Amino acid sequence: MLGASAIMLVYHAILFFQQRDRYILLYSNYLFSLVIYLAFRRWTHYDTFTNDTFSWAYVIDHPLILYMLMSYVLFISRVLEINNNARVIKFAVISFYVCIALFFVVHGYKVLFTDEVSMSRGYFLWSKSVLLFFAFIGLYGALKVRKSTFVRMIIAGGIVYAFFSLLTVYSIYAHVKIIGLYEYELYFIGCLLDILLFSSALGYRSYLINQEKIQTQQLLTIESEKNKELLQVQHSILQKKNELRESQEVMNRQLQNEVGASLSSIHLYAELAGSIVSTNPDKSQEYLERISGQSKQIMEDIGDIIWLAHIPKEEMHEALLSRIRNYSHEILNARQIAVEYRIEPTYYMVPLTPEVIKETLVSIKAAMKEAIDQIGGKKMVLEIRGLPDQFSISFA
Repeated sequence: MLGASAIMLVYHAILFFQQRDRYILLYSNYLFSLVIYLAFRRWTHYDTFTNDTFSWAYVIDHPLILYMLMSYVLFISRVLEINNNARVIKFAVISFYVCIALFFVVHGYKVLFTDEVSMSRGYFLWSKSVLLFFAFIGLYGALKVRKSTFVRMIIAGGIVYAFFSLLTVYSIYAHVKIIGLYEYELYFIGCLLDILLFSSALGYRSYLINQEKIQTQQLLTIESEKNKELLQVQHSILQKKNELRESQEVMNRQLQNEVGASLSSIHLYAELAGSIVSTNPDKSQEYLERISGQSKQIMEDIGDIIWLAHIPKEEMHEALLSRIRNYSHEILNARQIAVEYRIEPTYYMVPLTPEVIKETLVSIKAAMKEAIDQIGGKKMVLEIRGLPDQFSISFA
């Protein structure tokens, strides 16, 4: 028993330095007191009840027992959290401590002021019975209020410990064997069973802690993925805002260039028309028509620039087709020319940029205007295969 207790003491001490768990520390303290008492019994061979001469073994025997009991109750009271909704447990623990202190004072009085050199079996019976009475009250109260598996395993260990202590007290007092064991042998078996139960409870608690860590890690991973998706969404929003800002800047520059160049041409034609209106009316009229055409062209170009600046990137293909349809209907319906659109699948595979779209619109507009004079009353077929120049116009 001494060897097993010493091994468990070393094991729990190492475990404490690894985990810094206060329960393990308090239980290690109890194991230390048990090892000290077992070593004392082994080396001194002191008999508590038959000793007939005064010795230091008599002086420290009972205090060691009291210290061992107190260290165990200190451990189990912390596990049971006596200050948390546990009046019965708190009453039992405090009463136990008071009795321990009282018995220690009585022992000190006997050592200093009497000639007693051994403990009577009657005193041993009633003193330990009082302690066991409060122990069973506290354990019973703990079963009522503590529901977690870990704590209940500790309570089970305490009940086993108290039960074998009760058998030990009766065996010592009555000089009888119980289940083939005699006196302190019963107590040591109870200690061993309690150690096994506590180790099992500790393993179960470690398993729960590990499961909580795994669940926490999984939750953190899920949260991390959510945050990652949120960051991607935010990045996408910022990217779209940047693209919109860039497209607006491009639109502003294009508007400035188009308007500036067109106004310069219009101004020049207006001055030429004004200078020859009286001498050459036909030429002046030609300049005025050029001004009208230039004005119409600049309006179309400005409309295209503004429209192009507000197209989302993912909608460019459909937006371009819609723009082409609107333009063709505008210039062909007035001349009662029907139009058929043939869109090849390759069209949707070609990446579009504002430059490609602008170039395509200019090309198709020019091709339509050139074809109008050739069609007459025929039907126009506009086939688009790819961009910017892979389209054709035919007549039916």
